[in-house]
Amino acid sequence: MKILIYAGEGVSSFSLEECLKTFRPISNQVEAIDDHYLKEKDWEKETKLLVFPGGRDIPYDRSLKGKGTQKIRKYVEKGGSFLGICAGAYFGCAEVIFEKGTPLEVHEKRDLCFFPGAAIGTLYPHVQFSYEDNSGFHPSEVAFNGKSVRLYYNGGCTFENVEKYSGVTILAHYIDASDKPTIIHCKVGKGTVILSGVHIEVNPTSLKKEGCDPFLVEKLKNSNDLRITLLNSILNKLLSRFNPEREPFLH
Repeated sequence: MKILIYAGEGVSSFSLEECLKTFRPISNQVEAIDDHYLKEKDWEKETKLLVFPGGRDIPYDRSLKGKGTQKIRKYVEKGGSFLGICAGAYFGCAEVIFEKGTPLEVHEKRDLCFFPGAAIGTLYPHVQFSYEDNSGFHPSEVAFNGKSVRLYYNGGCTFENVEKYSGVTILAHYIDASDKPTIIHCKVGKGTVILSGVHIEVNPTSLKKEGCDPFLVEKLKNSNDLRITLLNSILNKLLSRFNPEREPFLH
């Protein structure tokens, strides 16, 4: 089961590392790849899941726009699976509206259009987002299957007017951000797409070396079992054809 994780320009080294830690126990064919690989190699038939981690969405767009995004879109339409986390979620939407009215503002269209609407962020006015450090870290309180789970948030998005679009389902809400959608599931042709505004891949123990506030990290630790449950549910949607008995991918 081949899983490709994007590691091109713009990807956060921390998010990439956490994605590799998450997916390597699931498959012995996990590869970190770049824009050249996606544009020039014949990867589609062997790949079961394509993952875009957090980081900066603009370099994703500039590196892959055209041939790269066309190949990714066709891969999903023919039955592939795509997971976009934070910047990867912005990248998977038709429009990005980020930090409007600030020096970091981005308001642009995107090509993949897995979600036909806009990805909007950031979401917590009391948290000052920065690309340079973890000052934008917030332990988001998210509702999933009737339970509350705390997840690492750092500049992520919500999804505008989800109810307008067929084939799109809300999997989780931000409890502490007006119940806005946090994680969505999109049916695209024969394929499956999940976009997450929060970092479902981040294990709280990894945040120590990132210099995050220990008090906030402790909140994530207390619900880490629920994070793994949520992650398994998402993996089952993305990789259900390889897990007919629905056994947990992660323990």
